Amino acid sequence: MKKSLFALLAILVVASLLIVACGANETPEPTAEVAAPEPTTEEAAPEPTAEEAAPSLAGTIVLWHSWKESEIPGLNAVIAAFQEQYPDVTFDVLYTPHEDLRGKFETATASGGGPGVLFGSADWGPAFYDAQLVADVSSMASEEFLGTINPAALAPLQYKDALIGLPHTIKGVVMFRNPTIIPEAPATWDDLLAAAQAATAGDVVGADLEAGFFFSAGHLNGIGGQLMEEDGDPLFNDEKGVEWMNLIKSFADAGPVEYNNDNDVNLYKAGKAGIIIDGTWNITGFTETLGDENVVIDPWPTYGDGALSGFVQTDNIYLSSNVAGDDQAAGWAFMEFFLSPEAQAMLGDVDHIPATLGVEV
Repeated sequence: MKKSLFALLAILVVASLLIVACGANETPEPTAEVAAPEPTTEEAAPEPTAEEAAPSLAGTIVLWHSWKESEIPGLNAVIAAFQEQYPDVTFDVLYTPHEDLRGKFETATASGGGPGVLFGSADWGPAFYDAQLVADVSSMASEEFLGTINPAALAPLQYKDALIGLPHTIKGVVMFRNPTIIPEAPATWDDLLAAAQAATAGDVVGADLEAGFFFSAGHLNGIGGQLMEEDGDPLFNDEKGVEWMNLIKSFADAGPVEYNNDNDVNLYKAGKAGIIIDGTWNITGFTETLGDENVVIDPWPTYGDGALSGFVQTDNIYLSSNVAGDDQAAGWAFMEFFLSPEAQAMLGDVDHIPATLGVEV
């Protein structure tokens, strides 16, 4: 065989082997994969109703008070509104005359009994707390809630780094005006003098002001002075003290001046006095004789660098140290509700001055 033919045959054999080898290494076409089943979605749970979402609350609130008959409709209205929200909470309400209430509470609570919630005077609180008769509620009260309360009303209940109760109404010395005698509120002391002098005629006086210490001492603080230091030493022997004395002396320029008697109260109730300085505890008597529209509490008029002023007190709600569990939770919830705008407005209908900020009555 010729060398050329042998070479050609060798080339063809090698080429065929290369083709076979290449075919053996070719990647086969991938087969289509079966798609995995889509995951099923669980059916969303229905949103709870407002009634289901509301926190459950049970227990019994034993409540002691000494409220007057005219105030009871307000108390009943608040209790009814609270029970509408918390129908599983029951109430056991007991009236005790004010002069007996403190002693009865102290005796019963010291023996492990007594009420869960007490309505009482502001000056009772420190002694109750020192005797471990009332609870420190500071851990129960949020900062947001406390921020809704009049700071002046709340301050006396902050005792020994504890919060020994809540204020539910403000009472104290205020300036009353009869708008049928003096139509506009005087903005300054000079405005008051002018209006009182102009309104005085016949048996009507424009103003009959009380100069007794309880009713006039607050003016010293209002114009920037102080009665005494923390240790009891007097502080009013200064320029502000002189300014205060001159203010009291000028009461006579407005009309008659009273010293711890009821002449001003009687004249006002008779519709014969335009302006008096008296306690809020007489509001009901005034409105019963004059009508709501003729009894107005005005802002204090300015005087010098300050303004006239009156001492403020509160009536408080105390939570007994004896209650626990559901009864404690219910008692605290009721105390919070009592300071709500809704409840404070209801109490305004029985002449309570709200302790909560921003409530108009």
